Amino acid sequence: MPVRVAVDTAGREPGCRTVLEGVIAAQEEAGAQGVIFHPVLYGSSDVIRETLREITGSVKAEDDYIIRHSPETIEMNEEASEALRSKPNSSILCGIKDLAAGAIDAFVSLGNTGAVVGGSRAVLKQMRWIGKPALAVPIPKKGGGWSVLLDIGASPDPKPGHLLQFAAMGSVYIERLHRVKNPRVGLLNIGSESHKGDERARDTHKLLQRSPLNFIGNIEGSDIFHDKADVIVTTGFVGNILLKFIESIPSFFEGMRSSDGSMSAGAETLSQFDYRRYGGACLLGVDGTVIIGHGKSSPEAVAGALRLARTLVSRDMLGVLREQVFKTRRAVWLSNPFSRGDGLDD
Repeated sequence: MPVRVAVDTAGREPGCRTVLEGVIAAQEEAGAQGVIFHPVLYGSSDVIRETLREITGSVKAEDDYIIRHSPETIEMNEEASEALRSKPNSSILCGIKDLAAGAIDAFVSLGNTGAVVGGSRAVLKQMRWIGKPALAVPIPKKGGGWSVLLDIGASPDPKPGHLLQFAAMGSVYIERLHRVKNPRVGLLNIGSESHKGDERARDTHKLLQRSPLNFIGNIEGSDIFHDKADVIVTTGFVGNILLKFIESIPSFFEGMRSSDGSMSAGAETLSQFDYRRYGGACLLGVDGTVIIGHGKSSPEAVAGALRLARTLVSRDMLGVLREQVFKTRRAVWLSNPFSRGDGLDD
């Protein structure tokens, strides 16, 4: 079945060449695998056509793509809510509206994260039983394999019930994407004991214990790169700080090369944690498949974001997500039907 993925070509700075190079690479990769993949390009049609000609050297390159003219661009430094109001014809909003209408199957943007999250919540709406969305990113494990960290910024101040929903969504995500069976859920905290942390952390721990998820308890920051958990749950405030620290690791160790250009084995391993190589973050909880890439992504990362989008669509992540979130919420509510104020009813 063909997968139609909308690509915001206007959001990344400085220009769309890198995005289009990634789109071309993704299409070539899909073709080599026998996958029917239709990228739909959003942005200035004149700029897109001119850039495609520059990249390919062919005046007919544009014939291979569907181009949706979107005359307005939401810049990286714009305040998201104001930009969404003042620019209804932006590439971000046009793509999200087409996703809501069913004209496309997924939306990928390397643009303003706040605008993509806000636009998705306003146009796509939240999935039923979901109070707040979460951004999920892959975290490489020391011995190989992946875990997923969420939230990294969509919901800075969630209630315990929202964190429970994040855990359910993260479990489906890692299971569908990386085929992890019965994924282990860990709550990021300042200690492994159940009584550690603030009131939100303690209440979230209790909810997770009552859930049907494979909750292993609290994990600490020192456990993140080790094979302790497959799903790492935290607030968007903490997750965003953590992700930006992880993103700084490659450049830090790049500056520690010896005179012959070599690195120690440990530094070489840590230098692989470059999030420009891993595609993007998936916005979980809205009623559509939305991927947000890093604003400084390479063509390789753009291609990875498109690969992620078509993989999640082809494996029906949204359908499984709806079912898992409902089961989790129902099980927790039945275990204590008189609980209120924890986010379960939002």
